[in-house]
Amino acid sequence: MKKFRKIVAIGLTVAMSVGLLSGCGSSGGSSSDKGAGSSSGGTVDKVTIGLNDNWNDISPFGTMSAMRTAIMYSFYEYAAVRKDFGCSLEDMELECAKEINKVDDLTYDVVFYDNIKDAAGNEITAEDYAWSATEMKKAGNYEKLTSYLDSVTAKDTYTAEIKLSDNPLGTIEYILNIVPVISKKAYEDSGDGMTTKPVTTAAYQVKEMIAGSTITLEKNKDYWQTDDSKRSSVSTTNVDTIVYKVVTEASQMATAIQTGDIDVAQYMDTTAIDPFYANGKATNGYQVEQLNSNMMFTVLPNMSKDSILSTSKELREAIYYAINAEDCLKASCGGYGETLSAMANPLSGDYVESWKDRDYYNYNIETAKQKLKDSGVDVSGKTLKILTQPAFNLDKVAEVMQAALQEIGIKSKIVNVEDALYQTYKTDSKQFDLILDIKGTDDYCTFPWSLLFDNRSFDGQTANFIKDDKLQELMEKSLSIDTHNEDSVNEFETYLDENAYAYGLFTRANYIVAKSGKISKFAYFSGTYILPGSCEY
Repeated sequence: MKKFRKIVAIGLTVAMSVGLLSGCGSSGGSSSDKGAGSSSGGTVDKVTIGLNDNWNDISPFGTMSAMRTAIMYSFYEYAAVRKDFGCSLEDMELECAKEINKVDDLTYDVVFYDNIKDAAGNEITAEDYAWSATEMKKAGNYEKLTSYLDSVTAKDTYTAEIKLSDNPLGTIEYILNIVPVISKKAYEDSGDGMTTKPVTTAAYQVKEMIAGSTITLEKNKDYWQTDDSKRSSVSTTNVDTIVYKVVTEASQMATAIQTGDIDVAQYMDTTAIDPFYANGKATNGYQVEQLNSNMMFTVLPNMSKDSILSTSKELREAIYYAINAEDCLKASCGGYGETLSAMANPLSGDYVESWKDRDYYNYNIETAKQKLKDSGVDVSGKTLKILTQPAFNLDKVAEVMQAALQEIGIKSKIVNVEDALYQTYKTDSKQFDLILDIKGTDDYCTFPWSLLFDNRSFDGQTANFIKDDKLQELMEKSLSIDTHNEDSVNEFETYLDENAYAYGLFTRANYIVAKSGKISKFAYFSGTYILPGSCEY
């Protein structure tokens, strides 16, 4: 087995070593019918991956989305990468960095290789990395950079100093894994901020992009890291050409696999999976991998004075008890997944198992009606606005919620808008009373919590306009490296639950479908996204 360079110790100096790649999280089970033509490993000329949604933006500092994440690690490189789900710093793989030294709790030195060049021949220095990190923070699309990155500066030609303003759990890992290593000159020379054809240091380069349709990557024959023993596993090149093709309709994705128009579907919608997967097994001629999703689907009430929901905890509880999470899961993905027992994804490394044994707003219409009565709020004449979007069939989930509210005497209106407008509306307290939101985690329960409830990111309030000093105190306690433990995590989630500030609905299962015989072993990034170049064929 090939060995990869990883960070193996954290102290005032971080020691480097070569170690076997180890998993940091589970990506779920798999079922395969390999077929007679399957390979025991090797390379191929081309592989085509079907994506179930658009990537929207491939520029280095663009807004993150699920399909952007699915492709970015094939043609951008980073200081270090979290190939496996939720890896801590010591388990990350070095990519462009050859050393990472912890100076103190808020300071890290990143020493880059001195021979890094991008595909245009531009040499990469610490100045480039400092510029990239600064530009990414200024773009404002990455909450952890905005909230916790103080500065990145060049100490010498190949050493960059990362200064944090605070160091909540997972922050340094996030920064090392999200700031791209690119040349300032190449970015400026591109003329369009690398929106159509990024020039990067990676082992694959974008040959062509047709917006909303396909991206074609080709192996970089002049890739700077010529020592295979020092390559990260993400930089493996077992394919000459990788094509990502957007296929948003489930039926068309199924047809594309059946006809050979694509080799792999990421992800196959569960409404179209029956020809490929039955009774927990792949059908003859196909290979199916089931992956736990790092996304969780949630309901957030508007806690500003603009919404009646801010006036009563019992009113919010009435709504949660009226919603049947199982019906919501079925509406989104035919029931392929699991309902939640907390405002947290069970995949998270710090998930508290005892949450699964409690009453978490378990569907009960009589309880909902009693809670509504206890609230003392007159809802007659009121119409709640439910903000949603079509992605992941959330508009259908909103319809389930609307029917549930009607059953307890609450009228509602569904505001179903595309993503760009959705992202605008969710920051405007006058546009919704309830919002169906999706948040993923890179590692811990605290990650999505920080994106929603850390008031340092929202001018003294949360994403859904909560102003509660106690909530913030518990938020910071659960985020701190020094105080993060089961007790602090449980204390925060319990307080969130006791005040009915949010409701975790469900998490979906993801399915990778391929024709048998093409791929002998799948490789994934963060346990979720296919790495075509690292798969064995």
